[in-house]
Amino acid sequence: MSFEEDSELTPLTDAQLEGLRRLTIERAPEELAAVERAATDLDLFYALPHAAMGAWHLGKIELAISLAEKALAVAPNFKDDWNYGNALHFGHTALGLCALHNGQPEQALNRLHQAGTTPGSPQLNSFGPSMQLAKALAKQGEFSAVIAYLEQCRVFWKRGDVWLALWKKKLLAGEVPNFFFSAYR
Repeated sequence: MSFEEDSELTPLTDAQLEGLRRLTIERAPEELAAVERAATDLDLFYALPHAAMGAWHLGKIELAISLAEKALAVAPNFKDDWNYGNALHFGHTALGLCALHNGQPEQALNRLHQAGTTPGSPQLNSFGPSMQLAKALAKQGEFSAVIAYLEQCRVFWKRGDVWLALWKKKLLAGEVPNFFFSAYR
């Protein structure tokens, strides 16, 4: 059995999920501080996508929305920058998570699709996309939408073929994948 298969065999324990959640919360203040320290528009552009996710993890919903919207608003000014794909992906992911939190599942589904339209980035192409919104929607039974998102991710995440195939198989069986390392990114 491969590492990837083994990682999906058993659901993550509550302790494992809590450890992942704690890591993201510990990183969040620094992600928000990077926005405050931004000396140039480019510095701000680099900081906004992760700051939006950081605000989400801290439960600062309105701040997450504001930062994500700003990331998406400035992204067209940096289409040739390596971070462009991150801005689109994490901006839409944060907005989708906030929409789901605010009881707007249709908006969350739309944002999941938009997050998948990213052209990729060095990080997304290597380590893969965030699966937080996908996992939250799969827990609500939105398996078809999550499968469509996985297919979108296949375009830029070439190294993720094994993961994507495993996750798709689980979703087709009506199961929510662990989404192992990208569940809290």
